[in-house]
Amino acid sequence: MRIAHVLQLATSTPIVALERDGALYDVAELDRHFGTKLADIRGVSDFHTRVVALRCAGLHALDDRLLSGDRPASTHLHPATILWLPPCATDRAAYIQLGPYAHGAERPWYRFGNSRALLGHAAEIPFPPLEDRPDYELNLAVVLGEDLRRATPEEVERAIAGYTVLNDWTARSLEARSLVRGLPPSEAKDFATQLGPVLVTPDELGSVEALRTQVRVDAETRSCSRVGEWTFSLAESVAYISNHVELRAGDVIGAGRVFGGSADQRVPYGASVELMIERIGRMSGKPVCGPALLPWRRR
Repeated sequence: MRIAHVLQLATSTPIVALERDGALYDVAELDRHFGTKLADIRGVSDFHTRVVALRCAGLHALDDRLLSGDRPASTHLHPATILWLPPCATDRAAYIQLGPYAHGAERPWYRFGNSRALLGHAAEIPFPPLEDRPDYELNLAVVLGEDLRRATPEEVERAIAGYTVLNDWTARSLEARSLVRGLPPSEAKDFATQLGPVLVTPDELGSVEALRTQVRVDAETRSCSRVGEWTFSLAESVAYISNHVELRAGDVIGAGRVFGGSADQRVPYGASVELMIERIGRMSGKPVCGPALLPWRRR
């Protein structure tokens, strides 16, 4: 399945949708149209409830109807009427980013990111003021569907609710200054991260390591590679983390930058940056210069 989380602009209501052949369908309207048992359950349209807590209850049946060609016009969502949200619940998720790893590393490396700064597809990305080297980082990400503690790689694989595209936007000048001072790259990373546009369930993808990727900046292809060039597999890395941190259903984990998935140079403000992972989707974003800092010290 291909599951989206969008905001209906007319009602300011976040809803769950299914994507097929580039078209979006409102899950609640599909439930009503097909008369499913979930149609009138209160709260079931909440993304975390339907996709994570209920493990996609009823969604496979709805998707089967879409795949068969039964696509009622009344359930179709027009792109102009929605705003893309990240395919997770940002108020409940922890966001953990893996890698990068030095060659021959003995164990995975990870950091906690800012889940409140997760943005959706087609968003403008406000960079810290005075940053002169905005950059992108292409990642594969997973959303967990089960809690994990001291898990095996096999348990991790069973716990993955779905895969999506992640852009770990980075302020390179801020990052360089932090590294010189021996500080973590928080200011260079935590202002915004993009996720989406859809969450693709494992049954639709199979193995992800061989999936091809591509980056385009203002329609110019910058890089192409494959996802699975990791020192450790994604399942091994998450299993390692679960020995130190209790992971919860709904948490977002970035698999680490794809080889060649960064410009490592300045990306112009206002440029359209499009990241693609084969069979998962394309996500676009536009870096913009953020507002100046307000005075923060006492006079």
